[in-house]
Amino acid sequence: MAMLTALVSAPSASALEGSCSENGNYEVCFTYGAGVEDRLIAAKTKAKIDATADAAAAGETGNYIRVAIYNWGTDGGGTAIADSLVRASRSGVSVRIVVGPSSPAITGKFADAGIDLVYCADSCQDPGRGAMHNKFFVIKKGDTKLVLQSSGNLSRWQAMHAQNLLISRNDELLFSAYVNYWRRLYDRSWTYGGVTWDTDADRTVDGSNQLSKAYFFPQPNSNRVADILGNVSACTEGNDRVWLESSLMEDQAYAREIIGELNRLAGIGCDVKVIVQEQSGVDILRKYGVAASDISCDGWSHNKLLLIDAKYASQWRKAVFVGSYNLTANSAHRANDVMLRVIDGWVTNRYIDQFRVLWTNPHTCDQGT
Repeated sequence: MAMLTALVSAPSASALEGSCSENGNYEVCFTYGAGVEDRLIAAKTKAKIDATADAAAAGETGNYIRVAIYNWGTDGGGTAIADSLVRASRSGVSVRIVVGPSSPAITGKFADAGIDLVYCADSCQDPGRGAMHNKFFVIKKGDTKLVLQSSGNLSRWQAMHAQNLLISRNDELLFSAYVNYWRRLYDRSWTYGGVTWDTDADRTVDGSNQLSKAYFFPQPNSNRVADILGNVSACTEGNDRVWLESSLMEDQAYAREIIGELNRLAGIGCDVKVIVQEQSGVDILRKYGVAASDISCDGWSHNKLLLIDAKYASQWRKAVFVGSYNLTANSAHRANDVMLRVIDGWVTNRYIDQFRVLWTNPHTCDQGT
């Protein structure tokens, strides 16, 4: 904790080295930005695709890969992953993809290979509203089922930012939830197989590993982040962290509800800290009462993260909420995004380490110009 209460160090002139680690059913990867390209997360994703292609080429059947990526470029590992998906398809893996605005060179590559691809210019189910802003892969290789949830798109610009990747292995219900959400993106409808996800509750699905949960957006009638913070009831020394990372924040009722909960938690003794990407985020937090000492700004961070190490949902827990969601009404109420909850001490501790690195090594704040 002394590291966090010390004065913030001077901005680093170069990127810190990223890392990946694995324990049990989880893998995590972190990169740290600073405008220096780091393809670590793309390389980890590619390795999972290649392993699936290799298994299919060796005769394994029933393998498939489903992808939902907002923006897919040729740099930052984008071409390498696309080439691996083409190879996987030619090896017998079923590959299907949903994309938002992406490079014609990438989408053309998929078309030439005969890979099913759906383009959603906006939210897949609600044209003209929001965006298809997802960044996830689901992979079935034999009996292994993987959910790969990232904060970043596939482009050089994104590879120059701080990002995170969380991989969940063999969580049957979580995997099924992601597949069923993907199907609704692909079909551009909330109805699939005669089942309609009408309500926000329908789009919130429990996993099977240690209280995992997926929140699929849009959820137009909810503020899930404020609700989660509202379920934190106590903090004590050593279990008092409520740490948040947000690349986008807007001065709206949605964000003000979240900030109100952060202020409540600071008032009951929680260690509240927020890292934002833009100066506007700093200004909004300060405007509504968050102490300047509890805010850091890093213009190269693209993470979306809520980290809780406190009494949450009536028990002392360590939980992380990762994904592609921003702290805006548009992300929550109109866009296609995911927030993934994992309650696992090892995973949360890795995100604690990641937060500390960003907090103590900030880069120049993005002025939003």
